[in-house]
Amino acid sequence: MKVKTLYTEDFNKECLLLGHDIFADYDPDVIIGVLNGGGYVGRQIVQVSPKETTYVEVKIQRDGTTKKEKGLIHRILQSLPYSVLNFLRILESIVLEYKSKKNNTKRKGTIKLPDNVVSFLSDGDHKKVLLVDDAIDSGATLLLIKQYLMSKFENIDVKIAVITITTKQPLVVADYYRYYNRTLIRFPWSNDIKKR
Repeated sequence: MKVKTLYTEDFNKECLLLGHDIFADYDPDVIIGVLNGGGYVGRQIVQVSPKETTYVEVKIQRDGTTKKEKGLIHRILQSLPYSVLNFLRILESIVLEYKSKKNNTKRKGTIKLPDNVVSFLSDGDHKKVLLVDDAIDSGATLLLIKQYLMSKFENIDVKIAVITITTKQPLVVADYYRYYNRTLIRFPWSNDIKKR
């Protein structure tokens, strides 16, 4: 397991390469970015689409969801060297992977798509949907969204694209990815990224 830092220009390059891999093989009618991280990736991917493609973002609303307090934690993380931050990321990933195996991770929540997308996907014609996220950890979030789409809309094909797959056996595997070797990515929006 390793940690890779992607500053904005590196992140944009990874998204460009991921986009080229996707569009060489798949021609989605709708691209759905899963907030928060998948929104950043999705906005980059849709820019390299060879055709005009509908792009929307979704967020799973979970009961009791609270906003993380970034102020103090952010300042502490900024003061630590990357070697310590990398160790903490790897440790966190190992703990979360263990917990997800032990607890049989399953996401619950409400998924809300814009009305125009619901109408478009419901019209009976075959549609191709691309779900985009930044990473697959347990895979529970993307599995929930994929199952929701497959149960709600009859004639669709759903594929998944991410920058990285961080665990050995996620609940769902991406069709398109840049890293599948347990690489943890420090994205430009991560709390522990430092300015260059």
